[in-house]
Amino acid sequence: MTEFPQEPSEAKLQELMEEKRKLQEELAETRTLLEKVENSIREFTQSTSPDGHQEDGPLQVHSGFTRLDDLLHGGYPRASNILLSGPPYSSKFNVADRFIISSLQESYPVIVVSMDQPISDIKADLSAMGISPEEYEESGQLKFVDAYSKSIQMENTDRNAVILDNVSVISNFLKSMDQICTTVLAKMGRYRMVFFSLTAWITQSSEDKMFTKALQHFSQRRKMEGSTTLYLIEDGIFQRNLYENMNYFMDGSIEFRTESSVEYLRIRGMKNVQSRDWIEVVRNSNGITLGSFELKRIR
Repeated sequence: MTEFPQEPSEAKLQELMEEKRKLQEELAETRTLLEKVENSIREFTQSTSPDGHQEDGPLQVHSGFTRLDDLLHGGYPRASNILLSGPPYSSKFNVADRFIISSLQESYPVIVVSMDQPISDIKADLSAMGISPEEYEESGQLKFVDAYSKSIQMENTDRNAVILDNVSVISNFLKSMDQICTTVLAKMGRYRMVFFSLTAWITQSSEDKMFTKALQHFSQRRKMEGSTTLYLIEDGIFQRNLYENMNYFMDGSIEFRTESSVEYLRIRGMKNVQSRDWIEVVRNSNGITLGSFELKRIR
């Protein structure tokens, strides 16, 4: 029987099958590595506190609002990245400020990064909510990172703040932030973080892909160091796919929207929440409270 040479299509098929096999092997290796990293994160976040004792207790971090904690079945997941998105002047800022205060009151160090507003404005908001930021700065519990002043050639008079220059160079910014976090971690043993805001970071990035890669590094590094980190971003400014790409690196998000002067929030991601419906947000002198939501666990 005469054998004929393989058709080009058959050769191409063999090539594609071989490429598929290699990709499957790489995927298996990646999954194995990811599982090891996640195990290391769990061990790290349950290991030691600054005084060297075992950190037991719930794996949730208090948000600072009782009703929000109820909605989240105790609070944010420990060692997680949470995105707060919404229009300007929405309650995402109240949620971020209250998280800072709640963490400080629990003797948990907090790193506050600002890329789009003066540190003095953040301090004023915290002071209005009943704490003295300067006292926590002096004790080392509160560390401000000013990535804003130099960009508009404004002088920062806060002697305790770390002032970053040329943050538009992403590699420099990432290196500086990693060094700051490593220093705080070595001194205090742990930390949490609030990032004001991803909106400014994106606008200073030359390409969306470059920002996405940088956020992947930044968020994974914070998680591996055990930090619960909140990131703020303005909604409706960028392409929808960019928001979805950001959510890929997050452990969950809280979205805010306003309709007819009524504000709502909903939870995306984060397991075991009470509801994933839009829930009314009511502002008051203490910050916010939430309207009714059905008390059932949704996985």
